[in-house]
Amino acid sequence: MSGDEAGERLVRGSGVDAAWWAQQCRDLPWGWRVRESEWGRRDIPDPLLPWRDEVRAVRAPDALMRALLFGGASNAAADPVLFVPGWSSTPYSWRKTLPALAARHRTWYVETREKASSRLRPGDQLTVADMAADVAELARQTVAPTGRYGVIAASTGAVLALHAHPLLDPPPAWIILLLPHVAAPVPSAARVLWPCPPSVLEILRWVMLPGARYVHRRRRANGLGGFYRVLRTADPGKLRQSLLTWQAYPGLDLDVLAAVRCPCLVIGASRDRLHPAAAARLIADRLPRGVFVDGRTTAWGHGLEMVATAMSWIGATGRGAGR
Repeated sequence: MSGDEAGERLVRGSGVDAAWWAQQCRDLPWGWRVRESEWGRRDIPDPLLPWRDEVRAVRAPDALMRALLFGGASNAAADPVLFVPGWSSTPYSWRKTLPALAARHRTWYVETREKASSRLRPGDQLTVADMAADVAELARQTVAPTGRYGVIAASTGAVLALHAHPLLDPPPAWIILLLPHVAAPVPSAARVLWPCPPSVLEILRWVMLPGARYVHRRRRANGLGGFYRVLRTADPGKLRQSLLTWQAYPGLDLDVLAAVRCPCLVIGASRDRLHPAAAARLIADRLPRGVFVDGRTTAWGHGLEMVATAMSWIGATGRGAGR
């Protein structure tokens, strides 16, 4: 089947007409600037974006998403990596991690539909199942054609990667889960956002920006200052819908982990309340080939020491030096 035929089948199967896709793809590849009338997207400035080797528009049945490639053709001998960030991450949050990882592995940093970079039609869903299907589609169009690859997924992205595992074809050769959740810690106060119209959500976003800017300035050195950038570029409607999705999430079904047969490194953080190490250890215990490492803090999980630990583990499993 040709690419055009596959695209036509995708359009017919999803109910998305060709004119909508033509409108969305008109300005691609992304120049990181879009008109405000296009689904409420905003500029997405980020110091890492100029360093990427490629940017790809990944078209799912009901969404258009962004994938960034870090690491050139010289890294083709090692397993490529699908990097799935957490709910509130931007590439800025991983500005230390991605260049170090890309020095050895071609790394696809992918953004599921709740991220500001996606394009959705009004009424499209942001359920956990939808976002997990995004991970599978992003893998299919980036790393899967190589036949062998690894997955690194963080926080809620780790939950999505585990949900997506049955859909991955071929399955990954190895998986690293950074600060994974069993149940995402979303405050109950998030429900007050549900009845708010878009105009009120936009006002709330601007009210919160000064506090987020303060956090950014105080904590950017340790890799935790990305919240300001997330909020500054966010689509309030997506933030609300995805918050409510994770609040309603019943928790990871630990029984499904028995089907994940590849080697898995699970990194927890014993000093982090939002990413309890007990949850990471429980996941590692349930994985047939799981190994647990305590990274102590979230900053450690976003830094060079984490990359060195990951590289050592990948090498020890024989899963990264080549095919």
